[in-house]
Amino acid sequence: MFMKCAYLYILCSLVVLTEAVVTQAYIIPSEQILTLMIDKFGPADSLVVSQKTVLYDPSLEGGTRELEETLYYGYPDRFRSEVRTPGLKRIQVVNQDDTVIIIGGKIVGETESLFDHFKDLLLYRKTGLLVDRLSQLGVNLQVVSLGRFNDKVVYVIGAKYPDDSVPQVWIDKNTFRPIGLILGNGCGETPLRRVEYHDYHTEPNQRGGYPMRILFFENGSLVRMHQLDVVQTNSPVPDRLFDVAYLKSISQSVAPTLPAPSPVFELNEVKEGIESFKRAYE
Repeated sequence: MFMKCAYLYILCSLVVLTEAVVTQAYIIPSEQILTLMIDKFGPADSLVVSQKTVLYDPSLEGGTRELEETLYYGYPDRFRSEVRTPGLKRIQVVNQDDTVIIIGGKIVGETESLFDHFKDLLLYRKTGLLVDRLSQLGVNLQVVSLGRFNDKVVYVIGAKYPDDSVPQVWIDKNTFRPIGLILGNGCGETPLRRVEYHDYHTEPNQRGGYPMRILFFENGSLVRMHQLDVVQTNSPVPDRLFDVAYLKSISQSVAPTLPAPSPVFELNEVKEGIESFKRAYE
């Protein structure tokens, strides 16, 4: 009887161990996961997204501010964002070689903030490009685990689930759609920033779709939301829209003091508008 129980115990242990090994075997390498994600989106040359961008900030009147924003995706690696307010326009353009941010016709930046990288998982349509970008953002592509997000099983690239203290990517295990991105380290000048992609909308000729809502959190607090309005696949987008060198050639760099061909109060309004835009998008 003792020998029989011992045999059954050993057999059960081997079964559990085997199941654990098999489970681990299903966690495929990060590059393969990213390739499947890119394939899921399907072929396209461009995407134009019209959306409402809601900023959440206690210092704003009513605690929120709503902006109209248009995003242009030129696959596999070009991106443009346009935000308009009365009297000012903010343009950000990113291509494989360069970045520029222009507010009110003036160059105010040539680098991306952490939240600007929300578009990376939706833009880069070549695995090598996306791998390079995620590596630059501090995502350890050698680490892959399985986790849960809401009711979904997800691949976690960059961390051992449930560790959410390091840069990582969450990809739905069943649909291979991106559903989360964490950047920063939660300390110093790089607070922990999390992006969530919700409720994908799919056009008839679009396999992977585009998220209806994109939520932005800083140290756990919601600070921004993108709400999809209209999405157009393969709409004609002129190459010049993504030409960073051209934009730099027709724009001015922000100087310590602006020239004064117009009244001082108008210059102050421009300065305040630029600072407001910069604070909102940093």
